[in-house]
Amino acid sequence: MGSRSRGGRSGLDLSWQVGLLGNRGRSALGATGYVAVDVDVRADRPILDTRLGVLPRYRRWLGHGAALDVSTGPAVELRRTVPTTLLSSTNVAVGWPDDVALSGRVDVSAGSRPAWFIGARLGADQMTEALEAQGIALLVWGLVRLLTK
Repeated sequence: MGSRSRGGRSGLDLSWQVGLLGNRGRSALGATGYVAVDVDVRADRPILDTRLGVLPRYRRWLGHGAALDVSTGPAVELRRTVPTTLLSSTNVAVGWPDDVALSGRVDVSAGSRPAWFIGARLGADQMTEALEAQGIALLVWGLVRLLTK
């Protein structure tokens, strides 16, 4: 999860990635599939844009379980207000992949300004807790929206 900035507008970005990596000494190569959604909880329709992609990934082990991950490739952006667009997505993360890492992403498409994302990435060991927290947060948000109408 992270924060998105695009032309002075910011919002919450939730993304999920799953993939395979094969270790080759201090490096690893593989690919990940990812889904990302932009969320604005103040809007009547909180899901704004959705992105889907399969990205090649390179990991460099830095020692003591820490790593630098870089992935880049084409993705599809499904927007509510304009037709589907093809964009390039580049992700960089540094930290402990099985626990937590700081991450950044830039999405670039023709005819629009780059969208920058910064946030935290949770590893496979933290996935259950993260999904539970997201489910609880969405439930609370839904109850608040229901009670305020």
